[in-house]
Amino acid sequence: MPLQIQIMTAFLVLRDRMADAVRTVRDDRGELTGSVIFLAALAAAAAIVAAAIIVKLNSNAAKVPG
Repeated sequence: MPLQIQIMTAFLVLRDRMADAVRTVRDDRGELTGSVIFLAALAAAAAIVAAAIIVKLNSNAAKVPG
């Protein structure tokens, strides 16, 4: 369970950092730079990986007798 909490915490931190980056990188026209878009893609990939790990941990935990 602590691993799941660490993964969720990391996801929330990345989400907050991405939101801060979006707010600070917008220029006067309101466009996003390539680095922010790349950061958003990385955050999405991290969320997918975290979800896959959590699903795998839950399925393995369900197999434990007791």
